[in-house]
Amino acid sequence: MQQYLKKALFASIILLLTTSVSSQYRQKRNKFFEGLKVQPKAGINMFYGDLVSESRTNYIFGVAAEKELMPYLNARVDINYGSMKGTQLLDGVELPYAYFNNNFIHFNAGASFRPLDLAYGLFKQRLFNPYVVGQFGMIQYNATEYYGGGGGEEPGSIWREVGEVAPTFSMGGGVNFYFTSHIAFSAEFIGTYAFSDRLDGHDVWYDSENNTIETDGNDFFYVATLGVTYLINDSQWKNSPKYNRKAYLRTRSLYKKGSNSKKYKRPSKRKTKRYRR
Repeated sequence: MQQYLKKALFASIILLLTTSVSSQYRQKRNKFFEGLKVQPKAGINMFYGDLVSESRTNYIFGVAAEKELMPYLNARVDINYGSMKGTQLLDGVELPYAYFNNNFIHFNAGASFRPLDLAYGLFKQRLFNPYVVGQFGMIQYNATEYYGGGGGEEPGSIWREVGEVAPTFSMGGGVNFYFTSHIAFSAEFIGTYAFSDRLDGHDVWYDSENNTIETDGNDFFYVATLGVTYLINDSQWKNSPKYNRKAYLRTRSLYKKGSNSKKYKRPSKRKTKRYRR
């Protein structure tokens, strides 16, 4: 009998431990998804470098994820894949000196700041919500530069091929237009400064005496995208009157009801009559 009791006790302890661990895991998992947003997006990039007389615009698409740190500040991770291109024309004539194309993967990590959430609270009923983005990242690219034929070389022949990884800094902003509290249409415009002058493969050129001349400055590009933002789980501040409009109005209405209602008056003591004998 004692052996059966020991086995039952041992099984009960294991069951309790399993339940506790499972519950803690679910709680941590739910906390991780609180305020987590995912944004698939697509758009165009506009390159500004050495070979940009014309045809500087090309495609880009990617996905961003944000996790709330504060009611008005989110951590942000952003990964994009796209292509760049551009053509440089000779001065005074409409002949291409050189052109390039570039396929790249761009990874960013940073934060997004939402001023309206700071000023007015975390109101899910707001129609639109602008935000500012700041990010550091790395861009991995493979650029090929071609002769344009304006310098006497065979048009379309390869001049340079460059494959590198370079650090970047990005700054910009966006706006969310809400359909529901969980789904929003998003538009972003972000500029990126690359710590490299070879995104177009072109960092030096040669004069008539075959002297090597370096080009000025590093490359820069803008990205404009449209996407859909999906909030996986509500914010941890959803039901706080300080941050949520609906909860705030509900709380205020209760206070108003309390102030408008008649105050409860304690009934006065009834005076007892004294009878004479």
